[in-house]
Amino acid sequence: MEKALAAKLINSVLQLSGQLNDIDEQLQALPEDTEREALLRALGSVMFELDSGLIRPLVRQYPDLDPDR
Repeated sequence: MEKALAAKLINSVLQLSGQLNDIDEQLQALPEDTEREALLRALGSVMFELDSGLIRPLVRQYPDLDPDR
């Protein structure tokens, strides 16, 4: 993959992360019960997959694109 496309993808995921954080805040406001926990787990899985399945492989290929730098 070309570096320019990798950078665009990382930027898109970072923008999406803001929306996922908003979803997290809304879920945190739910009463503590099994449904809330299941929804938080599902959201956590999405966030994990975006990081481990998309961001990390691109950063391995282009370390200078690491958003944590």
